[in-house]
Amino acid sequence: MEAVAKALHPDSKEKRYCNNEIISISKQLLVQVLELPFDSKSRKMTDLLKTFDGLDITKYANLVSQKLKINQDIYYYDNEHKNYYRGLQVMYQQENENDKQESIKTIRDADFEVIPQIDILVVESIWEDNKISHAFAIANKQTLTGLKFCPHCNSKAFDPKDKNYSRDYEIHIIQCENNEGKIVKKVKLDYIQKPFVPHIMQNKTYQYLLSNGRQHEFKPTQYFITYDLETVPKIVNKKFGKSSYQMYELFPLSVASTIRNKQGIKKIFFSQQDGEDFIVQWLNQLFKEAEQVNADNQYITEACTIDDTIPYSMEVPIVGFNSSRFDISLIISQMQ
Repeated sequence: MEAVAKALHPDSKEKRYCNNEIISISKQLLVQVLELPFDSKSRKMTDLLKTFDGLDITKYANLVSQKLKINQDIYYYDNEHKNYYRGLQVMYQQENENDKQESIKTIRDADFEVIPQIDILVVESIWEDNKISHAFAIANKQTLTGLKFCPHCNSKAFDPKDKNYSRDYEIHIIQCENNEGKIVKKVKLDYIQKPFVPHIMQNKTYQYLLSNGRQHEFKPTQYFITYDLETVPKIVNKKFGKSSYQMYELFPLSVASTIRNKQGIKKIFFSQQDGEDFIVQWLNQLFKEAEQVNADNQYITEACTIDDTIPYSMEVPIVGFNSSRFDISLIISQMQ
């Protein structure tokens, strides 16, 4: 609670707080937060502090904000990237109708009610295999984090090193000042209302058939291609000793495909016997077969010709077996 007390009572030209004053204030805040049944200067408080380990600021952040009616920005240190960042923002919320009525009365008496905003830095350390959190009051969060914060909402941050810093900062400052520091979310509606039907809008074929009252003619994709690539592991590097390792690389042996079209089922097979570029040969043959599969999937008129009026731009489905993790890299490396 000393960090909260220090943040709520910063030093100024008129008043500087010594350590004893901050400790005394923190005791009063502790009694208020935990609703202790005794005074902060009583004997019971002294006995309590002898065994009191302190409050975990992250666990009791919501309770502290509600009891003290403050807003908190809690910062942490990132050891990996060597910088400070805001990890938690706790805002004071009105709990019941009495608080709302009191707030309305306060607003009537004054132009507005100012909720104090404090910044806390939490540093974690290990002592005797136990994690200990230390809380500190932040005097200047911009100097600590190296970021420029909006003076109105105190939540939006900008990096001064960014090339668009000045532009983005000025735009946000104007908007935030007009909104009185409040986050205002606006919903932008289309000029013409459209229903949310992705299964129609993302399928040009079904969209066309539905608009012309021919949705009963819609058909699923019937023809496709499958493939299976056979590989064997090949040792490319190994070492034995105190630190042993053995590295493998997949080596392609053969590839087989099955093509299903209107003429029936066709199978093609390529292996090392066809040359070291057998994957390239297979790809060339695969694209030729895909043209026929794509033509067979088109919509046909009564005259047995392709109906050009119905838009059809579906990709030819090519299904691989156990190929998503290993085999696909061997295929992509051969594509030109």
